[in-house]
Amino acid sequence: MANVAQSLVATGHTIRGVCYARPDYISQAIAGLSAIPPERVGPSGEYDYYGLAKRIHISYCDRVGRSAVRQLSVKQRGSAVILSGQLDTFDLLDQLVELALHAEGATHVEVHDVQVSSLELSQPARVA
Repeated sequence: MANVAQSLVATGHTIRGVCYARPDYISQAIAGLSAIPPERVGPSGEYDYYGLAKRIHISYCDRVGRSAVRQLSVKQRGSAVILSGQLDTFDLLDQLVELALHAEGATHVEVHDVQVSSLELSQPARVA
């Protein structure tokens, strides 16, 4: 192999994209490359760059209804979930943040410019 590299260098050829590895390492490396990062898994298990945001939006529609989140934007930056838009109540925002935090691949949730129609918080029942 060294003779091939010497002859290519000696004749002025450029070598790009060559990777040398032990034979036992190649199978491990290929197996690692075939795994999709959790934040990139789409709704059907396929690779999707925005998979986390899509899965969270689907879970929102299933859990609280499409009409409750119709004016909410769900985006992602890596494993961070970014919420923006309009919601009816602060309790709903709290519930959506909890759902997003429990999604596979989400590390944190950022809330940017969410307008809430009602800031009333549900109060725990008072004991008389």
